[in-house]
Amino acid sequence: MIEYLLEPYNAPFFYAFAVLLVILGLELFSLVLGFGFSQFIDNIFDGGDIALETDIDSDVEFENGFISKYIAWIKVKNVPVLILLIIFLATFSITGFMLQSLSNKFFEFTLPLIAAIPASILICLPLYRWVAKTLGTKLFKEETTALFESSFVGEEVEIVIGTSRPGFPAEAKFKDVYGQLHYIMVEPEDSETEFKQGTKVVLTEKKGSTFKATLPINK
Repeated sequence: MIEYLLEPYNAPFFYAFAVLLVILGLELFSLVLGFGFSQFIDNIFDGGDIALETDIDSDVEFENGFISKYIAWIKVKNVPVLILLIIFLATFSITGFMLQSLSNKFFEFTLPLIAAIPASILICLPLYRWVAKTLGTKLFKEETTALFESSFVGEEVEIVIGTSRPGFPAEAKFKDVYGQLHYIMVEPEDSETEFKQGTKVVLTEKKGSTFKATLPINK
């Protein structure tokens, strides 16, 4: 069995499964440490807040419209980005292994990777979408990161990595009333201000996947 999984014609599907295991390991490790790896990734790739704007020409507008629709199709409501990635890697890996196995069993040959990879992607996408939507409606409720973030404004957070400058957000953290630790990206509201590591600031608004912040009044 192991030898079959390690065959060259199964390499992309084996690597996808290996990455899936690594991600699961990181998530479990982060949970033990009290660090929300899944939530951190979701804050960076906040699909619901992606806005592609351009005023160059109609061709670019068409491309951006297509990309926006594609992202909207991939990003399923209520399901964290990391979970979506895990679902895709799982469905892609399983589809690929089954495709090569069936091809070998019924036709006595395996597909070349140039055909097996796109075929597996096309076959797994509907399965990915179904699994993701099922999780979004059955497992993940409205109390998700996206809705929690709407209540972050007004919270006092601490810059933990880097220096936050206008246009160059830095990572900040804070603990909510339930004791859950949140990691977010923060930049100054004032164009002439910067926040160094260790500075405590107050969130004023959310712009895409980044929060604007200012120094507390008593500072």
